[in-house]
Amino acid sequence: MGAGTTSVVVQPSTDTVTVGNTTTVDIVVTSTTDGVGSLDLDIASTNDSVATVSNTSVAGNPETVQSAEEANGVRIAATGMDTADSGSISVASVTLTGEAAGTSDVDLTVAAVGDESGTAYNVTSVRDGTLTVESGENATETPTPTPTATETPTETPTEEDSSSSGGSNDDGDNDGGDDDDGSDSSGSDSGDTATATATPTVTEPTPSDTPTTTATETEHSTETDTKQSTSTQTSSGGPAITPSQTGTTDTVEPSGGSPTNLLIGGSMIVAVLGGIIIYRRL
Repeated sequence: MGAGTTSVVVQPSTDTVTVGNTTTVDIVVTSTTDGVGSLDLDIASTNDSVATVSNTSVAGNPETVQSAEEANGVRIAATGMDTADSGSISVASVTLTGEAAGTSDVDLTVAAVGDESGTAYNVTSVRDGTLTVESGENATETPTPTPTATETPTETPTEEDSSSSGGSNDDGDNDGGDDDDGSDSSGSDSGDTATATATPTVTEPTPSDTPTTTATETEHSTETDTKQSTSTQTSSGGPAITPSQTGTTDTVEPSGGSPTNLLIGGSMIVAVLGGIIIYRRL
């Protein structure tokens, strides 16, 4: 009499792994009535370029275990296992490695499964699994926000137009220059030499023996007023008579002659004219 019917499946039926990483799937015997004492099965990857079987282990502390690598997979045979007495039992674990992005089936082939008494189960169904291998670039990463540096506006002091300052300086220079001109002109007014020249000349036609009388008066004023009066008598018939008279030198103020100087000058003119009249009468 048999141990009953059962099913053997790959759990989880679908799994995902990234390239270069591994994942583990279980081989499960369902609906057991007296546990699992022995097994003989093959497990393989149908696309070894996408995934490969890298390791296997048998549950229940078996007395003997035989494993042999086959094309794209491995064959496991074990006896003397001690497992749970009923229900679904995980009898083996298979490690798969993702080799490249893609999909591969995890193909399960069951040769025999027996209970702990050595009686074989009637395996009515076997269910394979599917493994999807993803590229590491497809993994969704949460971007880390980068703090944005806030720029602080810096006020740049505005330089004053040099032409404006220069203009003010020029104005100041011009004003100062005007003041200098004013001082110069006032100084020149006070320091200029005032020269007044009065030269009355009286000439009369006379015979060759008549002396010629020339009266010359010169007045110079440069801080000092110098008056000169010269009377010259010349006679063709005798020795020259040259009376020379020079007035005293008086200091004349820049604003004009004093009454004393004017009086002296007038007296000299009268004396010269008087001499001329007397000479004519002679």
